[in-house]
Amino acid sequence: MNRLKEFNEKHIKDLQEVDGFVLQDVKGKTVAIGLDSEYPSILDFIADYIDHYTASALALYLNFGSTRNMLHQIYVETIFPFDDTHLKVRLMNAFDGISADDYAKKLEEKQWHLGDIVEDGKGHKAMIVLDDNLAYELMNVNVEDKSAFKVFSYFDVSDTLNKLQDGNPEWHKVNAKLVIV
Repeated sequence: MNRLKEFNEKHIKDLQEVDGFVLQDVKGKTVAIGLDSEYPSILDFIADYIDHYTASALALYLNFGSTRNMLHQIYVETIFPFDDTHLKVRLMNAFDGISADDYAKKLEEKQWHLGDIVEDGKGHKAMIVLDDNLAYELMNVNVEDKSAFKVFSYFDVSDTLNKLQDGNPEWHKVNAKLVIV
């Protein structure tokens, strides 16, 4: 049985160039349609999905009711050469689909930048700062903590911003403004 090919976010620019799209919840996986390395076309994705799950499961998930009805509607809706618009709409609706451009915006929103406030699961807050040694730090900014905002009062340090973010998966950006009185 084939495994569904999960989307590698490093290829988002390639997906944008071909006007591809992302299905964000295919049995808990994220897949991209439009990339040669993953799913070049909707039909390639459908074939893998059917191989992995079944045609009847796909028909039910896409609200066709039955495999026979799905195949009939695909045939009726299709004008040769193959127009996959009907299937794309159904896939986008069924699997929380999003355009490559919108997905890229979501990725950028999650990306850390200097000055961002991040928080871990325990409620600790930190600001991403660059110290005197040009190292990126998660500086403690918990206003109720007496060690907040002090030199060497940080949660983690890294030589690059990407390493800092990748090394701290429990931390996430928050829309917070610091108010210091």
